Amino acid sequence: MKSFSNSRTGDRRMGKDRRSGATPALSKYTLSGQRKGSRRASDNAQIYVDLYSHKLFLTICVILLLCVADGYFTLFNVFCLNIPELNPIMAYLLDKSCSCFFMVKYALTSLGLTFLCVQINFKFVRSTLLAILGFYLFILCSHLYIFSSLSPL
Repeated sequence: MKSFSNSRTGDRRMGKDRRSGATPALSKYTLSGQRKGSRRASDNAQIYVDLYSHKLFLTICVILLLCVADGYFTLFNVFCLNIPELNPIMAYLLDKSCSCFFMVKYALTSLGLTFLCVQINFKFVRSTLLAILGFYLFILCSHLYIFSSLSPL
């Protein structure tokens, strides 16, 4: 163990200087930290943080809600309207079972959003989240278009 001292106060500390390296993505402080961003303007903006914005939380919740809505609309289209699923992986999962399809769809989306949330201060992550949100909105609009084109019973 290295010891280092602060020349101004004269105190001596034992152990490795925690500031010598970058903050890891997952550490013992991940759930209890208080870091919202870089402390100094000169710091690199691409850092991991402990606290996330309400806007990010809302964006992720909306994407997850749209994912669930897409899953239900897809099930309705496939089983009630006989419209085939275009994604071959999801079509395979639909052949296995509806619950398998829905759980895999939600799990993959949730894991991807978790990864993006942790990486939120890195290049292109915010734009990627907005692109995912736009993609799900487009899918929802296509489902609504299908429903509007149905003839009333």
